[in-house]
Amino acid sequence: MEINNRIFKGILTLIAVLVVAGYSLVFYLKLDEPVFFQHYYDQRVYVDREHYQDISFNLGYITNAYDNSVVIDIAFPEYPEITIQASEYGYSHPFNWGSEQNKTPGDIYGRYNVRSVNCKIIDLPKEKDLDGIVLTQARILFSDSSEMTVDIGEIHLYEHRFGKSPLEHVSSSGSNNGTGKTSYRILGDLTITAIDSPLMEKFKDRVQWKINGSNPEDSLGMTLQKGNFLDVTTKVGIGDDIVSQYTLFDIHPKLTITDDDGIHYYERVYNIKSLYHNYSFMGLYRYIKAREAI
Repeated sequence: MEINNRIFKGILTLIAVLVVAGYSLVFYLKLDEPVFFQHYYDQRVYVDREHYQDISFNLGYITNAYDNSVVIDIAFPEYPEITIQASEYGYSHPFNWGSEQNKTPGDIYGRYNVRSVNCKIIDLPKEKDLDGIVLTQARILFSDSSEMTVDIGEIHLYEHRFGKSPLEHVSSSGSNNGTGKTSYRILGDLTITAIDSPLMEKFKDRVQWKINGSNPEDSLGMTLQKGNFLDVTTKVGIGDDIVSQYTLFDIHPKLTITDDDGIHYYERVYNIKSLYHNYSFMGLYRYIKAREAI
């Protein structure tokens, strides 16, 4: 009888220890506030403001599993005149009466939830040159009235002008292993006179790209003959650490192309994006730990 009592007390003690340890672990893993990923985007803005523009990008973040609050507004303290319509539910259907808003958005991995906020630019400065504007901070308002200001990385705005192009797009392809190719037909005799990309320097160890088989730095002065093709190939690799692996980017290097009459044309190279992430609880935990959020 005495032995049974000891066993029973031992079991109760073990259960109590496990319960305390479980609660302690849950408390330790809980985020005090959401953690936003770092984003490095080249964001195209059309100069022709008389026509409809769908200018949008996504901001991703991590929050606690089953967190019911959602992002309802985003502003940029550096450029308050830029107005954003923010939603975690998207804008895919004009007759969405809010049924999706009864669901918790995002994907849950253990104690964490990965969310994506669609940011749609609905108003821009009217008399300001948008080239060179870089958004690095965002003020986030949540549905529970909480608010936070976060570093989001760098979102570079650039103006896109409609007009004649000396290159005709032929095809684009990409794969989930990070490789891609875009081909253009050359419509006149041209020379590549400049290549600009402020963001590319940050990802030079992860992104390889070539112009007709040559590295970009070796492509300055390259002549392009009418009727031939211009091929841009890209290869995006995986980062060396968890922070770089979870960093999101979409880079559009600018090519300056000059014809025989000295007229300059500007073409952007696309298809240079971060790889799709298969998130996991342990990966998110390592990322949050590296960001010193717990």
